[in-house]
This record gives sequence, structure tokens and C-alpha cells, in this order.
Amino acid sequence: MRRFIILFLLLVPCYLFAQQPAKNSLTIEDFSSWRTIENAQISNDGNYIVYELNPQKGDGTLVVKNKSRIDSISRGYKAAIGSKNDFIVYHIKPKSEEVRKAKIDTVKKDKMPSDSLGIFIFGNHKMIKYPKIKSYKLPEENAEWIAFLREKQKEKNDSIKEEKTKQPGDNLVLLKPEEGDSIGFKNVTEYAWSKKGQSLGIIQQTKDSVSTTSFFSVFISETGESKQILSKEGWIKKAVLSDDGEHYAFLLSTDTIDEKVYSLYSGTLTVDPQILVDEGTQGIPGGWTPSENGNIYFSEDGTKLYLGTAEKPEPAPKDTIPDDEKPKLDIWNWKDLKLQPQQKLEAEKEQKRTWLAVYYLASNQFVQLADIRIKQVSTIQKGNGDVGLGYDDTPYLRASSWTGERNRDYYLVDFKTGIKRNIVNNKSYVRLSPQGKFIVWYEPRDSSYYAQSTDINKLDIISLTKVIPVSFYNERHDTPNDPRPHGIAGWSEDDRFVYIYDRFDIWKLDPTGERVPVNMTKTFGRRNLIRLRYVKLDKDLEHIPTNETILLSVFDEKTMSTGFFRTRLNAVKEPELLIMDKYMFGGIKKAKNGDKLLWIKQNVSVFPDLWSSNLEFKHAGKVSEGNAQQKRYKWPKAELVEWISFTGETLKGILYTPEKMEPDTKYPMIVYFYERSSEGLHRHQHPYPSRSTVNKTFYTSNDYVVFVPDITYKTGYPGESAYNAIVSGTQHIINKYSFVDSKKIGLQGQSWGGYQTAWLITQTDMYAAAMAGAPVSNMTSAYGGIRWGTGLSRMFQYEHTQSRIGGTLWDKPLLYIENSPLFHAPKVNTPLLMMHNDNDGAVPWYQGIEMFVALRRLDKPVWMLTYNGEPHNLPAKSWANRVDLSRRMFQFFNHYIKDEPAPEWMESGVPAVEKGKSLGY
Repeated sequence: MRRFIILFLLLVPCYLFAQQPAKNSLTIEDFSSWRTIENAQISNDGNYIVYELNPQKGDGTLVVKNKSRIDSISRGYKAAIGSKNDFIVYHIKPKSEEVRKAKIDTVKKDKMPSDSLGIFIFGNHKMIKYPKIKSYKLPEENAEWIAFLREKQKEKNDSIKEEKTKQPGDNLVLLKPEEGDSIGFKNVTEYAWSKKGQSLGIIQQTKDSVSTTSFFSVFISETGESKQILSKEGWIKKAVLSDDGEHYAFLLSTDTIDEKVYSLYSGTLTVDPQILVDEGTQGIPGGWTPSENGNIYFSEDGTKLYLGTAEKPEPAPKDTIPDDEKPKLDIWNWKDLKLQPQQKLEAEKEQKRTWLAVYYLASNQFVQLADIRIKQVSTIQKGNGDVGLGYDDTPYLRASSWTGERNRDYYLVDFKTGIKRNIVNNKSYVRLSPQGKFIVWYEPRDSSYYAQSTDINKLDIISLTKVIPVSFYNERHDTPNDPRPHGIAGWSEDDRFVYIYDRFDIWKLDPTGERVPVNMTKTFGRRNLIRLRYVKLDKDLEHIPTNETILLSVFDEKTMSTGFFRTRLNAVKEPELLIMDKYMFGGIKKAKNGDKLLWIKQNVSVFPDLWSSNLEFKHAGKVSEGNAQQKRYKWPKAELVEWISFTGETLKGILYTPEKMEPDTKYPMIVYFYERSSEGLHRHQHPYPSRSTVNKTFYTSNDYVVFVPDITYKTGYPGESAYNAIVSGTQHIINKYSFVDSKKIGLQGQSWGGYQTAWLITQTDMYAAAMAGAPVSNMTSAYGGIRWGTGLSRMFQYEHTQSRIGGTLWDKPLLYIENSPLFHAPKVNTPLLMMHNDNDGAVPWYQGIEMFVALRRLDKPVWMLTYNGEPHNLPAKSWANRVDLSRRMFQFFNHYIKDEPAPEWMESGVPAVEKGKSLGY
């Protein structure tokens, strides 16, 4: 009997294990229900956390959570938490099925369902809803009132037959949620809160058959009353308020023509509005006026008013020539600073360009800051400073077509006089200190930082880093141009010190050169191969506090682990570990008035849910449960691998394997790549339909192994470099891992990865199938083309950046040919699937066509998917196309790598006459 009991106990665990349900493989149909967390927020006191939980297709949920309660609000999004931690306000989307039906219904196509507004009051858990909402606004501080704009509803007494003038604007509602008080305004065209919530500026308009009248009012939060400031025939725009709500400003035009000329008005709650700036103001360039296209804003201290100016708009001459008698052409001139395609893309922006100017309210002084040459001028101290940094890029624009550089000449701009003093020329990384006392720049020629005082009496140039025996640029840079610096962490409060990153640590440097450089992180980062970076928890803070504890994010280059340390920049001891693990931590937010943190933690198998803790990362708890269904599916494991490439270099990569592998089973493998990806070892990838690449989670769930190798490059030989890294890495995986089937390996890459895929199959038959998204196949024809998305010439890419040839087509023609897959097409024996869309603005569609027609002529198995009107990568909104690509790519690999039957579209294609009728699956 005892023996029977022992035997039974031994068998029970096996029996129970056998009864556990088997995990499912992911299917393409599973994609739509997989959810993402978006727009996470924490209240100022840290007691409430709000986030959206959205499926990839369908209706999402807005989640509101505190210590004792979770509320789920169907279809809520665009939420904001009141600054006093007492309510949230949010949009409510219409039901997705209603939207879908409206899209199908040809009668209602122009009448799509509208958003509603929701308000959730924490104290009594009361919800208030308003239909047909357009927008809402909350003040940044002291948010007692909510302002929201509703679509104008037809009045009951409006006669259908009566011809009435349609009034501008919509209905504005001001609501005090706690008390339920509300106030309404009709015909509102614009509204804006002061930062501190004391007042709201409101613009209204009415019109009759001959004229338009505009009204500007200010609503006072404390009293709940509004004061009409101005009623005038004409147009009022761009109303703004000072932070304290005492001053207001707006633009006004009384012109009746389309090309309206505006004047800038300003006043206070007790002083009527006066014209500050118009075309006759002293200091404004001749023929210029305040522009409706520029931003208007007060400095934080309320002493200055900033605006944009531009040439006075002139009425267009009356058109007396029929359209068919006008020539329509673009004239390309070799002297143009920008190519015609770029000019056309930027034409609307240039037509609306404005130049920054400032008005000093106390002295009634106008100063034009930007001008035709120095178009951009930045401010400091939230507009309080009296100097700024401007730049002129015109000397370098023409050459940027082939250099790819964005260099500029920089000027210190005196805001009181408008005088501009040239500081440095032909630089791309220049910074003005927060107090305006110093300029710091990076000099690529010697890879060093330099500083100069803005004081006209102290113009010595100070070398900051030249004598420090570490590099301040990206040492792993491998394109034929100058490497970028690691950047500036920040400044001390008084501008006395600047904090600059090397690869691992933070250095304190004196811009006057009087004090020696100090490694503020005590070389802790370099000694441990850990990168330390300052985390700015207070968005309003313009300096790094030196006497307070600050947070540092960390990245371990050996294990790819991440976490957080804390330190004081004036401390003697090394940074102190708070949390570090084999996860990717990020998205950190701090409660403005509390010691609570909100952050994200993820790795390959852990969904990036929200976590909260105190400032020391203690008492950490998971806030969200994004995808509980994940436990029912097979999921990948990720391993960091290293190998020696064919050039003797040690490289890293990531190997993704199915969660549970059967012993003595051979698994097919997909090799995916771009450049370097190993630092994403702990990044989670949820299942989603492809925009251009394989979904690693989906493929491993379906019993594929996925290998992602890092690639390093030698100038002039990008194809060979890819071969040396990818093929050596593939061979290493085959040799080390017996579960990989060496006869069943596929390649996949998009864009630069697509080029490398196309090139590799001309050099080796190691791979059973390959999928290349948007590949460059012929560098000689691609070199002189245009990147239509930006209007830029493609030359710089081949000479100086990603394509890495390192010279012009006429200087190095053989390298362009050698690195072009098209010229090696007869050597291809690997079946190739391409996706290349006909609206690709990055890699010309004809590159895919050139490769396709060459392989077709050579009787090589090749297919090309062209999604009509789609760009380089399928956009998020193109759900049907993304699902289609995922299905076809999966069918392609399954046929060649898993020996499944080929679908109809691969066997016999889909004729053009069947387009839209048959998908050929």
C-alpha cells in the first residue's frame, strides 16, 4: 500500500503537467486585439495614474487608477489631469463600428461621427459627458475651470427655407466641475488660458451680408465673470495672455480683402488695448507688419511680448489669362541654394515664414531680432533673457545637397538693440548657456569642445576637452563623415560650469578655463562600461541642480541591462545604484509635487507595462496589465551572442528562439538586420502587422528562430561589410546551435536592410529565401536621384552617410558598380520577394523595378509587392495593407523554408483585371 502511494505521488506532478493547456502560436488574426499603452500621466500629487489601453484595431479604454480604485472609461483618449488633482477631462471617440458604417455609407461619408467630451470627478466618481466636442483646454496651473469648444448646433427656430448668414465659430462652454457651474459663449473662433489659470482670452465673431465684427473678452476665473475688452468691425486673431493673466495681446485687421494687414494690440484688465506694432512702428523693416502666421507670446516675467513679422501681404493681381494659356513648369537653376523639389515641399512654409521680433512693454520699444539672413533666433530663460542665439545657414545650403551637413554661422543677438555679433562659423553643434553668459560649441576638426564668453570684453576662446584623455565623440561611428559628439548634459544654475558627456561619464568643465576638468561620476561609467546620463524630472528646470540628488539613467554595454543611479554632482562618492536589471527601463515621469515616479519596464517576454515607485525605486508596483492574454501564447527568449567576423572583429547580435523547443528538432531561421541592433536585447516587440519587416515575436511563436546580427562598415565597401558580418554571424549560429536547420534559413531587411539583403543573395547561396523591402539595387542610377519625402538630393547619402561609398560617382564609379546588386544579378539563385511602394519618398520605386525586371529576364524566382500610394514603410493607418504584407511574407517564407504549398499569388500571380476581386491567398 505504501509503495502504491509513493508511486501515485511520483506520478501526480507528471499528470498535472500533462493537463496544462498547450500554448498557442500567434496568428495574424491575433494582431488586432493586442493592446498598447499610450499617453501615461501621473497627477501632480502622485495619487492618480491615467493611461490609454488601446487595441491595434477597435475601441480602446482610458484607465484611471489610484490606491483603492480602478476606473475604465470606454473609448476615452487625449486625457488631461487637473492641476489640483481633482478631475480628468478627455475626449471620447465614437464607436469604431459606427465610424466603419459611416465610411461605407456613401450618403453619410461627409458626416462622420464626432468625439464627445468626458469629465471624471475623482471626489464623487461622477462622470459628465458632452456630445460633439471639438477641443478642450486646461490652464497649466490652478485648473478650476475647463474650457471646451462644441460644434454649433442648429437652432430650433432656424427656418429651413430662410436664407441666413452662417455665423463663424462654435460654442464655447466654461465648466467648473466640482460645483457644476457653466457659462456659454457663441461664435467662438479662438480661446486661450493664461498659464496660472486666472483668465481666459476669448475671440468671437459675427457677420452679416456686408461685414464681420470681432469681439475680444477676458473671462476671470475667480469671479466667474467675463469682461468685453474690444468690439470692432474686422478680424481679431492670436489672442494670448501673460502667465499671471493680467496682460493680453492680439492681432487686429480691419481690411476686408483676403490679404489682411494686422496690427499688434495689447492691454491689461484695467487698461484698454493700444496698438503696439504696425507697419509704421519705429524699428520694423520697411514694408513689414505683424504677421498672422507668427506666434505671439509673453516672456515668463511679463516684461516682453514676442511676435512674428513679415512683409506686408499684397493683393494678388487679377488673373486675366485662361489656365490653358499659362505655361506650367519648374525652373531648376544651378545657383539655387535648394533644389526645386525641396523648394516646392517647403513653399507653403516659406510663404508663411515670419521673423522673430520683441516689444518691451515698459519702455515701449520694438526690436526686430531675426532678419532675411538670420532667419532663426532662439530665446533663453523662457523669454526673460536679453540675448539669444541666431544662425545663418545660407553659405552652406547649396553644398549640403552632397555633403549632408547642416552647418551654420552663429550669431549672438542682443535683444535690446537687435545687434548681431558673429560668434563661430561653419559649425553644426553650438549652444548658448541658460543665463546667456557663454557659447559652447563642438569642433569636428579636433573632436573637442570650446567655449567663449558673450561678454564683449572677454573674447578668448577656451579649449574645454582637448587635454582630457577620453573621446567626446561617438567612437563607433563608421560612416565617411565627422562623428557626432555625445552631447551636453546641462549647466549649473549660474552658468559657472557646463556638464558634458563622454561615452560613459559626465564631466564638469569651466567655460572660463580657470578650473581643471572634473569627472563628476568618478569614472564609474568608464571603469564598468556603463553609460550614465542625466534624467531631467522637472521640465521647467533649466539647469542641473548641483546641491541636490539627481537621477542618472544607466546602460550596461556588456549585458545591455539598464536602470537608474542617483548622485550629487558635488558629491565625493561614486553614483549609488537604485535599480538595474536585464530589462529596458524608460518613460520615466515624476509627480510634480510628490515623490512618486511612473516608469516602464520591459524585456522580450515582459510587456512594457507601467510601474510606480518612490524616488528610490522602492515599494515598486505594477500599475497596468496591458496584455494578460500573452501567457496563452508561445513567446520568444532572447540571448546575446558574440562571434568573430571574417575581418577578425568581435561582433554582437541577438538570437531569438521559441519559448519551448523540442529536443532533437531542427528549426528554420530568419536573419533580420539593419545596422546595429544588439542594444535592443531587452526591447519587447508585441505582435503587430508588418509595416516592412518581420515581427520577431510572431515568427518565433510560429517555431522560427530569428537572428539579428550587428554590422560594422568599411568605407567604400558596404556590401562586403554586410557580408563579412551577416554571413559570419549566420555561420557562427549554425556551428554553435545544433537546433538551427542550416538548409532552411531566410533573409529579411527593409530599406538599408533591403539593400543588404539584395546584395547578399548575389554573393552566397547560403539562404533558402530572401525578402527585401525597398532595396537600392543600382547605386549608379540612385545616386543622382531625389529623396522625394524631403526634396533632397541622394548624393550625400552615398558619399557621406549610410551608403558609405565615400566619394562621387565620377571619382569612384567602380565602387558604385561593385556595391550594386543589379550588376551581379546573374549570380542570384535565392528566391526573392520585394516590397517597393509606388509613393516611396526615400528609395525610388524604380530601384525595385530595376531588380525585378533583371531577375525576371534571367528566369530567377522573384515577386514584388507594390502598395498603391503608400510610402517607404506602410503607415500605421494602413491596416489592411499591413495585414496583407504580413500574410504574403509569411506565406513566402513558409513555402521556401517550411515546404508549405505556394499560394496562388506566388504560383500564377494576380492579373490586373482581377485587381480588387481576388487576393490570391
